Amino acid sequence: MKKWLLYSATTGAMIFTLAACGGGDSDGGSQQSSGGNGNSGSEEQDVVTVWTYPVHGDYEGELQESIAEFEDENPTIKVEYEILSWAEGLQKFDIALNTGTPPDLYFGRPLGKYKETQLLVDIDDKLNINLSDYDDIALDHMRLEGSLYGLPLYQYLHVWGGNKALLEEYGVDYKKIQSEGWTWDEFYELASIGEQENNNGEPQYGFVFQGVDEELLDHLARNNGIPYRMTEEGIEWDDEKILEAMEFIVKLRDDGIMPSETAAIDATKRQEMFYNYQALFFGRAIPYSEPMVETRNEEIRNGETEGEELEFVILPIPHNEGAEEVAQGGSEGYLLFTQRNATDEHVANSVKVLEHLAGSDAIGMTSSALALPIVHAQAANDYDLPLSEENELAAQRLAGNVLPPNTINSELAAKDDMFKTQVVVPTFQGLISGELTPQEALDKFKTEAESGQFKP
Repeated sequence: MKKWLLYSATTGAMIFTLAACGGGDSDGGSQQSSGGNGNSGSEEQDVVTVWTYPVHGDYEGELQESIAEFEDENPTIKVEYEILSWAEGLQKFDIALNTGTPPDLYFGRPLGKYKETQLLVDIDDKLNINLSDYDDIALDHMRLEGSLYGLPLYQYLHVWGGNKALLEEYGVDYKKIQSEGWTWDEFYELASIGEQENNNGEPQYGFVFQGVDEELLDHLARNNGIPYRMTEEGIEWDDEKILEAMEFIVKLRDDGIMPSETAAIDATKRQEMFYNYQALFFGRAIPYSEPMVETRNEEIRNGETEGEELEFVILPIPHNEGAEEVAQGGSEGYLLFTQRNATDEHVANSVKVLEHLAGSDAIGMTSSALALPIVHAQAANDYDLPLSEENELAAQRLAGNVLPPNTINSELAAKDDMFKTQVVVPTFQGLISGELTPQEALDKFKTEAESGQFKP
């Protein structure tokens, strides 16, 4: 099989969630596995509960098979799982956690508020497996303040993309960009070529990005020497580097490279414009965009969907001259929790289930289904990804540029999240809609960053 290994000495990892990449039933009802040990209902069995999500379309079926396999090998352990909905699952879990009754295993990433309950379990001294099989950065994203609280199932990766036919038509050397990256100035020059009218008489832009959130600013800030919005010193979005990023965004809009109505463009509209040949480059995308596009192409060929076929090209986020290129990503997987009266034996059994549900085969199947970086050495040997060779190589390089998680404590993380929600999002909306200049937006960031509410 083709090997797809994202290992190096320094590399690894919605929040982008992957709900958009998969379906599956998510009625929230409790579902008990039917393993092959024949001991269902036995009082001698220790029941381990798992709450998860429809990670991709076939995930529940894979999960059932995986649990049955585990129970056959561990007849004294019974695994009961529940598929939560993406829309309501987080709230349901928070309620369970706050009442002291979380499931033993929960799909997500470790958060400071989970640790504060003292029910999130540090697994550093509880594992029976070799962690060297897992990607280092992916593991780092399952840590808080140096302690490991779970195992990654996949590494998500946010990228920019391009329309291959248009790139080739305009002579853009996208393979060089994939392998070497590009600066803001290089991106601007190439994106300027795409600003014209397409074959359907519709406006075509060099670049389309959703403007209903702050993600574009986050991408460019990270690629202008501001890897994290909040550090132990406080809010970092209060200097010339964030001003440069905002000035560049406004330049793209004012020069017609981005639509003037970007403030109203959401992810659905952005995708529609890409499909309709109205964008040379677009963001943000994920590696799974390639199989999504190919599915749409098949529907067009079968007469099920109207439109023109296209090919998707993975591209890095451009960086400012002199700044280091940074990719956007992280990891999610299964976290270990405990109830207040749990025995050591039950915790040990839960760890066994955790190791199985985030083991080689589980990682390989999930990563392959979602075209995501494979974070386990054996899985990388055993599973293929539905990507073209050029996109595979591009994704591999980008995964090597993913930052480790921010190491700020949970209190600062909460302030960072509040700053994003209360300050960044509305300020960016004012910027992208033309109501605020970059300097006025920076002044707002500075004023709020210096207030006691967001001080370390």
